[in-house]
Amino acid sequence: MLAGSMAACVMAMAGTAAAADDELQEIVVTGSRIKQAANLSSDSPLTTVTDKEMKLQGTTNVETMLNRLPGVTADQTQGVSNGASGTATINLRNLGPSRTLVLIDGRRMAGGDPAYPYTDVNFIPAALVDSVDVVTGGASAVYGSDAVAGVVNFKMKRDFEGVKVDYQLSAAQHDNNNKEAQTALKNFGVTVPGSQFDGFVRDSSFIIGANAPNNRGNVTAYTTYRWTEPVKQSSRDWSACSLSVSGADNDSHVCQGSSNNTYGRFRTNGSGGGLSLNPDGSSTFVPYSNALSYNYGPYNYLQRQDERYTGGAFAHYEISPAFDVYTDFMFMTDHTRAQIAPSAIFNSALYNINCDNPLMSASEATALCGSNAGTSANWSGTIGLRFSGSGMERYDDIRHTDYRYVIGTKGDLGGGWSYDVSAQHSEVIYTEHYENDVSISKVQKALQVVNVNGVATCQSVVDGTDLNCVPLNIFSLNGISSDAWNYIKTTSFKEGNVTQDVVQGSITGDFGRFGMQSPLANNPVAIAFGTEYRKEGLNLKVDEENSSGDLAGSGGATQNSSGSYDVKEIYGELRVPLIEGREWAKALVLDTGYRWSDYSSSGVVDSWKASLTYAPVSDLSFRGGYNRAVRAPSILELYSTQTVGLTSASDPCAGSSPSATLAQCARTGVTAAQYGTIAECTSSQCNVLTGGNTALKPETADTWTIGTVITPTFLRNFSATVDYFDIRVTDLISTLSASSVLNQCLNSGDSYYCGLVHRASNGSLALTGGYIIDTELNTGYLNEQGVDIGLNYLVDLEDLNVKDRGSVLFSFNGTWMANYLVQQQPGESAYNCRGLFGVTCGQPMPMWRHTMRVTWQTPWNVDLSGNWRYIGGVKLDQNTSNALLSGDYDKADGRINSYSYFDIALSATLYDHYTVRFGVNNLFDKDPPILDSNVYGVSGTSNYGNGNTFPGIYDTLGRTFFLGVTADF
Repeated sequence: MLAGSMAACVMAMAGTAAAADDELQEIVVTGSRIKQAANLSSDSPLTTVTDKEMKLQGTTNVETMLNRLPGVTADQTQGVSNGASGTATINLRNLGPSRTLVLIDGRRMAGGDPAYPYTDVNFIPAALVDSVDVVTGGASAVYGSDAVAGVVNFKMKRDFEGVKVDYQLSAAQHDNNNKEAQTALKNFGVTVPGSQFDGFVRDSSFIIGANAPNNRGNVTAYTTYRWTEPVKQSSRDWSACSLSVSGADNDSHVCQGSSNNTYGRFRTNGSGGGLSLNPDGSSTFVPYSNALSYNYGPYNYLQRQDERYTGGAFAHYEISPAFDVYTDFMFMTDHTRAQIAPSAIFNSALYNINCDNPLMSASEATALCGSNAGTSANWSGTIGLRFSGSGMERYDDIRHTDYRYVIGTKGDLGGGWSYDVSAQHSEVIYTEHYENDVSISKVQKALQVVNVNGVATCQSVVDGTDLNCVPLNIFSLNGISSDAWNYIKTTSFKEGNVTQDVVQGSITGDFGRFGMQSPLANNPVAIAFGTEYRKEGLNLKVDEENSSGDLAGSGGATQNSSGSYDVKEIYGELRVPLIEGREWAKALVLDTGYRWSDYSSSGVVDSWKASLTYAPVSDLSFRGGYNRAVRAPSILELYSTQTVGLTSASDPCAGSSPSATLAQCARTGVTAAQYGTIAECTSSQCNVLTGGNTALKPETADTWTIGTVITPTFLRNFSATVDYFDIRVTDLISTLSASSVLNQCLNSGDSYYCGLVHRASNGSLALTGGYIIDTELNTGYLNEQGVDIGLNYLVDLEDLNVKDRGSVLFSFNGTWMANYLVQQQPGESAYNCRGLFGVTCGQPMPMWRHTMRVTWQTPWNVDLSGNWRYIGGVKLDQNTSNALLSGDYDKADGRINSYSYFDIALSATLYDHYTVRFGVNNLFDKDPPILDSNVYGVSGTSNYGNGNTFPGIYDTLGRTFFLGVTADF
């Protein structure tokens, strides 16, 4: 039964009560190695989500479940297409996935892949998850580096006995009745999609477990399979075209695609408005206009295709109380496929066309070359021509194969002392094929065409430098032959692995036998201490197509990266009960912890914690604490090769009517002659120089928490928590963001920021030679403050004189963000992203988010549940008074209103062994907010925008149904 399951997902990041079938129960905390009392006495804010709550949500991938918690912000998800890593990552408190430590049963997980080295929770089989603990704030003293924002600990089903088989089918239905989007589509000549039923996801799992004949051991094994059907943006009216703004006040959205279009955009030296092929097919040029722009939206995936297998086993056998041997093996293979629009001869490189090219008409030659038409002189410029046709879409084929082995022993040493010694090895093997991109060098060869006996022939064939070259006819509509396409198209390849090895040993116990106990306490001083050795390795290899920068759609070269580091650590925790069982002091407990770490990459660092819990009466307790946490730089942050790529940004100095003044643009290197002629960044993507920095030092985080837990005896089965948190990360390892660098230079003229802007010879930030430096740095600080509130109440209807009708559970989980302060450089002013979104602040950061669930547990083995998910309204970061953020903005994108989603679920148990569940999420089929692509950002950036919205924050597919069956024997 799913009865009462929401009781396990309450007390928003603050210490939670879990519910059993009939009453609220306490659960064991994550956040300390010392064996301790249950959740509501935890010294750290904590949220626990059980497998029952996951069933109610209909979620079979753990990142969706976690992203619905108010304290979690989406990162890499299945909704990312352009720039997908193929992983699913967790972003606690919107402090970034690098600052969230992910554990399996208290043991660290490895990085996701060598290109995006953050923990991939796709590896976690949802069917095996018993519960998930989310601890807020720094926990480095307990678990080590990366636990800056907090810890997510997946507790797996162990000691399972029997057989469990589960199957779930889910799908989405969307009415497509967005009037604003449909008007934009009709005006752009795009077919409006009708009602859709798609996005099928099929999940199945099999678990089997058996105890040893003497009940001193157990083996639990599992296998799961998941298939996700792709969904294209063309299937939703609000994403079927890429949006821009229009109207007198730019207060409405219109369709406007990329200037890399099927008619081309020929611009001499990459400047000016340019010329395009005449749509009438007359082999003449016409001035380029936005009416010719290319709608790239329909091709992109809203939901990526994915196929995943997982399997593994957990086993242990107690040879004696002092010697319990255990081992884990976990495996995953995941194959995902992203799709985006066809490639192009992008406006990011200059090409040469000989003026006697026989494929050009006389009119076209004159338009491009003027008096040089018909000669061997070259025209030089950008072309901006999109390839279109069946099978020309770009595909990103990503595979991950993960292994994890653990072996160890634990046991009782007597006298209340125990030990645990283990070794673990993890490896992630990664391959990526990027199909149907275009080779810049081959395009250039295919544009140098001469007449040989009346036959258009590549110059490289004539001179013998490339006998495979096929002329590229870009001067006629539909003139590109299949042979020419096959010549210039390119598949690139990357491969690599991530490894992690951990050896650890710990001892826990208390000093009761030694008399170390407060005279006012009932329990002795307890301790946990140990040592750990960890080695992390990363290796990324790329082919020549990537390393040479020859891929037209990649924005620059990608180089090989490799490196490793190790860390030796010693840690300890101490729990001192000061007062227990006294009048007005039911409990007063001091918790402390310390960890010393020696990194081969960044030297010695230490972290510590101290907290105090005070319960004057059994109904009320207070807790507060301080944590000093550290995060050592990752291998990629240290060693990745610096390369030029693409980032979501626009150039205010580009275009025929720049939004920035000449004086401002001059600060970034624009001359008066260039002003008004500079090529715009293609599809809102400018060039950026990124890469590692071996001089990085570790981040430091200081976290303060203070809160209260209320469990009144006069109100049976009620609990409430309120916790304030303050997390300040200094020496922040980050990049400044290209948009921020550019805006700071434009607005302030600061020489530091202006020195990071490198324009090409013609002033462009989109052509070769133009870029913004945005490498890894120790920057300023990030300071987030807020309050978590949780309420939980289980009402037996008989207490209300309603006989034989079961019970009702009310649960509430909310987070209020007080501040989200960002200082980019020491000594500078900070800006506050609370309640904002945009290119600088990133994904929406509402001041308030909550979930509230009501579940009726009937006496007829049927549970009915409803859930309300609320996301507060946010403003565009440029729509503020802060000088570091404010600027010109479009009214249509100035604000996202608050959002409410309503979900329902039903569960019924049949014949004791079978459970059927059915539910609908986003019951009223609410559309996500739609925005201009200049605002929501391009996927692959920190914003993770896709399809004119933020798919990780808002529901994108519409009304989602799920139906599942579990057989348990």
